[in-house]
Amino acid sequence: MMLLELAIGPWIYVVGGHTRLLPVWAGVGEVAAPAGRYKIYIWFSPSSASSRILPSASVSGSASVCTPQGQHYRFKLSGGASGRIWKDMDGHEFHLYARYRPLLWSLNQEPQPFLEFSGRWVGDNLVMADDATVAHTFLPDGRLNVDGSRWHPKTGALPVTFAETSWWQGWGRCS
Repeated sequence: MMLLELAIGPWIYVVGGHTRLLPVWAGVGEVAAPAGRYKIYIWFSPSSASSRILPSASVSGSASVCTPQGQHYRFKLSGGASGRIWKDMDGHEFHLYARYRPLLWSLNQEPQPFLEFSGRWVGDNLVMADDATVAHTFLPDGRLNVDGSRWHPKTGALPVTFAETSWWQGWGRCS
């Protein structure tokens, strides 16, 4: 499987300017929102979920959000870059989409809360903005907004830079 990943998406092994043995990138970023600072941990690896028509570098993984009040939420992460990227990701646009997935989420037909991030690779960091989804996904007191409706005002996007970290760092705890 790793040989296949190396053949179709070698960028994951060198993204951030250094070589890695496993096809996984992990990072952490903070969003300063009106309710306080949200710490967001992400990890992803290449995914075969890309478009069959347009070339793209798709990823899937997980996100873990720590709220200013110390609450912890896990999200399913997907996204990627358009176009065929072979080796150097620096300067390429990148998009991430995180969907909240509580236990037994598939039994609930209501839309689930989500986060979106758009930006680009700058060296070994993902420099992004939240597309105004942190303020929509979390209530002013930091609790998760279970309304989950897709529409939200697209004004007031907050910056976040995901800096590379060990994939296990920060998972499962808020401090």
